[in-house]
Amino acid sequence: MNRKTHIARPIPIKYSVFLGFIMTLLLFPLPSIAQSERFQKLGLTLDTWSEAQIGFWKRIYTEFTTNDYVLHDPVNLARIYEIVSSEKEVSRAKNDTREALLRLAKLTKMEGALNENTLSDSDRKIYSLLERSTDPEVYEFAADPMRMRVQLGQRDRLENAYSISKLYLLRMEEMLEEEGVPRTLSMLPFVESGFNQNARSHVGAIGIWQFMPKTAMRDLRVDSAIDERYDPLKSTRAAAKFLMRNEKYLGNWGLAIMAYHHGPGLVMSAVKRLHTHDPITIIRNFHNPQFLFASRNYLFEFLAMSDVDAKHEIFFKNEENLKLPEFITVSFPRKLTMKMILKHYHLDDAQARILNPHFRLPIWSGQASIPAHYPVRLSGITLEEFRKLKYP
Repeated sequence: MNRKTHIARPIPIKYSVFLGFIMTLLLFPLPSIAQSERFQKLGLTLDTWSEAQIGFWKRIYTEFTTNDYVLHDPVNLARIYEIVSSEKEVSRAKNDTREALLRLAKLTKMEGALNENTLSDSDRKIYSLLERSTDPEVYEFAADPMRMRVQLGQRDRLENAYSISKLYLLRMEEMLEEEGVPRTLSMLPFVESGFNQNARSHVGAIGIWQFMPKTAMRDLRVDSAIDERYDPLKSTRAAAKFLMRNEKYLGNWGLAIMAYHHGPGLVMSAVKRLHTHDPITIIRNFHNPQFLFASRNYLFEFLAMSDVDAKHEIFFKNEENLKLPEFITVSFPRKLTMKMILKHYHLDDAQARILNPHFRLPIWSGQASIPAHYPVRLSGITLEEFRKLKYP
């Protein structure tokens, strides 16, 4: 869950939180009965805190672009301290926020409840964000450098991802349903990779579903010539099977989604330690060196994406209407090079590459052959025409 960029003017600091709150109320009202039922089917019951976490990710996906650096508290994500427009400003923003928090800590030690009229605009905003606490330790705790995090906005990347996803999303939803997985889990690739089929993580996870080699090899072919992790459709089938196994092992879809990110073993450890199958309880109370910010927020990012998807036409009005070329899927009784196939049937190389992203460089250069009986997608020829011609 990587593309074209919209340039947006940074939101003035003193208005950013207020405007974000109003936008959230207008575009993302409290969950409707239908929405609550959908979340309950995933094994989820949301509370005020979890709704605020989801609201933060909705803003990241729909309000802030990759030109916006959002300084926030990593535990209570509703606490957005400042939005700056360059990486150079991040250190200044962190220092200013920390100094303001320490000033408020000092003042509350002396006075308890503070007179907001005597505070500066920046101190008043932070005082309000921390719910006008009279406990100086609240401000001191928030001032810890480890309690300040910067998140880059994603609106422009997500807009491009939606355009790309139109090539595959309907068929992906059908595949998930065929395997017994809720269609809404088709939103996971937006969280995993930004729907970038060429995405490659620093640990070697590849494709829109970010499969590691060991996990992928259970259901996909992975070698130097053919790596099916790069194919959105083939990898979706494998992801559906993996998610289904997670759900059967862990007991609900909320936990299965969490396990997609960090593996079922760690999630089951949390279930056993906390004696609960409730994902929100686990996120709030499970402490483990491996269960850090990304793991705690993965489910919230997915839920935010689900809500954004329900209204994506509002946010992403410039989506390109992309479509895959019409194609047939065929196989050959003996191994052949791709060059031989394309030459024999007078087909376009560029379209063949679009349709077969899992074929890697050795296939396209002719150094490796396509195995006998392995399916190949071809465009520019009908099945009837193909049947009339001899094999290469």
